[in-house]
Amino acid sequence: MKKMNTKKSALALTVTAAIPFGTALAQQENTAVQELETTKVQATEEAGYKVDETSSVKLTQPIANTPRSINVISERLLEDQGITNLNDALRNVAGVSTFGGGEGGGGVVSASDKVTIRGFDARSNIYVDGIRDIAGYSRDTFNYEAVEVIKGGSGSLDGRSTGGGSVNLATKRARLEDFGAVSGRYDSFENARVTLDYNKKLSENVAGRLNLLYSDGGDFFDNGVEEYQTTGVAGSLLYKVNEATDINLDVFVMEQDNVPVLGLPFLTSAAAEATGQPEGPIDSGLWDEYYSVPGRDFEEVSTQMYTLVINHKVNDVVTLRSQTRFGSNEKKSVIGRPWWNSGEEANLLNAERLQALDEETDLFVSQLDAILSLESGALKHRVVLGAEVAEEERTSFGVTANYTYVDGQGNVLEAPTINPFDLQNNVFVTGGTTRSGNDTSGDASTVALYLLDTIKVGEHLQVDINARYDDFDISGSACGRRSGCFDGLDAQGSYFSYGAAVSYMPTENGNIYLSHSNSKQPPGVALALSTNAAQNAVRPENAVTTELGVKWQFFNDQLLVSGAVFETTKDVVDSQNIEDGVTVYSLAGEQESKGYEVSVTGMLTDSLSISANYASLDTEVTQDTTADSIGNGLQASPDDTANIWVNYAAMDNKLNVGGGIYYNSGETYWRRNTAYFTVDSYTTLFLMASYQVTEDLKLQLNVDNLTDEEYVVDYSAKGHFRPGNPRSVAVFANYTF
Repeated sequence: MKKMNTKKSALALTVTAAIPFGTALAQQENTAVQELETTKVQATEEAGYKVDETSSVKLTQPIANTPRSINVISERLLEDQGITNLNDALRNVAGVSTFGGGEGGGGVVSASDKVTIRGFDARSNIYVDGIRDIAGYSRDTFNYEAVEVIKGGSGSLDGRSTGGGSVNLATKRARLEDFGAVSGRYDSFENARVTLDYNKKLSENVAGRLNLLYSDGGDFFDNGVEEYQTTGVAGSLLYKVNEATDINLDVFVMEQDNVPVLGLPFLTSAAAEATGQPEGPIDSGLWDEYYSVPGRDFEEVSTQMYTLVINHKVNDVVTLRSQTRFGSNEKKSVIGRPWWNSGEEANLLNAERLQALDEETDLFVSQLDAILSLESGALKHRVVLGAEVAEEERTSFGVTANYTYVDGQGNVLEAPTINPFDLQNNVFVTGGTTRSGNDTSGDASTVALYLLDTIKVGEHLQVDINARYDDFDISGSACGRRSGCFDGLDAQGSYFSYGAAVSYMPTENGNIYLSHSNSKQPPGVALALSTNAAQNAVRPENAVTTELGVKWQFFNDQLLVSGAVFETTKDVVDSQNIEDGVTVYSLAGEQESKGYEVSVTGMLTDSLSISANYASLDTEVTQDTTADSIGNGLQASPDDTANIWVNYAAMDNKLNVGGGIYYNSGETYWRRNTAYFTVDSYTTLFLMASYQVTEDLKLQLNVDNLTDEEYVVDYSAKGHFRPGNPRSVAVFANYTF
């Protein structure tokens, strides 16, 4: 891997860190400076599952007054539902899917979070504390206190984006108080999990926080092989220099050592004919079998993040904030693919088929924000002026499999196969993988300037104007299965993103808004270039979203009801073959996503909490040089998704009983103008009960998929699928101190 641009990184780090800190030292003797009022360290939770503000300094207004669709999954909701990973958390947000986001629709199922928002792939739009987390891995929630989903055009907020929206994880940070909690969990998937969250006030102006995680188990289908082990350490140190300035240093390290399952056999038409079985997922009575080669498959993931945040209130008008992060992610894996043979052995699986990955990702990001509170007559401005410098690198090393397969007697198998209907487990393996030298890499640099202005005009009118300018350059290499490998590839360009909205607030608790925004997706958005230089030279894809919405608070602002209708139109890269055999790439394609959504979050009564939302989507390809593509839907965009979770507190909140429903109308996997596979609609039920045994000890029981519904959560045209998890029972013990 190439070395990052350390000169540019060091310069940016020095500048963004020194400006607020230097100002702080200059004013350290000024005891009249007030507390920081504009600094937001974490999402604030007020009533039940209702969260009043996001953790982003760029969104200066409460969620109820922000003219865009926002869903926040609070820490309490995560705890009540027993959720430990991002994919499960996102089932609480309608219009968001985790289906079919990987290569061939399957991808590295166990290694990478796959997120689609309103029909558009959002894997490259996952953030931690407002900083892009480009690496593909499964994110555990042990060190996060909220999951924030911001829908619609987010280019003026975040830079390069695919158009559907973004997901942000808010880190747990140190506070000037003492608290602690240790929690243990065991479930019917034989998963044992222990976490520690300990915060200590070390002095009048220093505090530290430590979060620890150990988890082992996860044999979801009882095949006796699948297992996931995660170890996490996260530390946060807060130093309050004076009443105007604080410094946070965060460290995050997570190691994952897994034996994953990519999927189960999906009978193609040829396999169905050869086996006499129906086309589609293999019979559910065989879901508890292991269809790979024992002792071969593994997955190792190492993730690190080091973050420095400095907040400084200059005066009542200006607050400065800098945030700088170094991060890295390394992952290696070999995972078997249940791939059907062809010809005379079409009834057997090819035991040699596998998905091998060897990838490294590094990032440096530095942000500097100035938050201003200005007044001019009847106008009140809340302005965010900011700059961002980023260096991101990803290298996917080419991998060669060097395995020898033998039977139970040690005889070498030239073409090892697996009979999924008569598993003998008589294929054994020796050897491993080596790097082939056919590497794919992307080395990207970003320099961005942005302005966000929220203008209050009197008591009832609010105008939002956002703008961002990005200079994005990426260079690297790419390898194609048929085209070979190419070095010296690059994509360069600058682009402008915008957002505008008008909000009318007839009462203090109501907001009606109309917003219009865009997102730009340049070539190399996911740090991967095309082997075709002409495709890398195409202008950024442009997605434009218009949204009309209403937000209303009830019961003394304890309940927030939101609704919106929206339409997103995206110009996408399309190819056209001309007569001399040259392929021309241009933004000739168009995709459209439109629909409406409703959400209800907060307290219905003093004892009854609710989190519920529904989304209706209508997506399609509206323009394409291939006529057969027009009218196709967008991948991972079910027509209807809905979820509801309620919790009732009794006995002075000692006893809590909750439950929920998730509904998905079904999804279609589109590939090469063909609807390869359609998932039927499904409904899953969830239950929870907790009891506060003592002031410090709470016991909790969760049942997921109560009716043991059988459904599909991922599919690959390569011939395998991933079922949803069967019914599970989990018990928790949480001790606070």
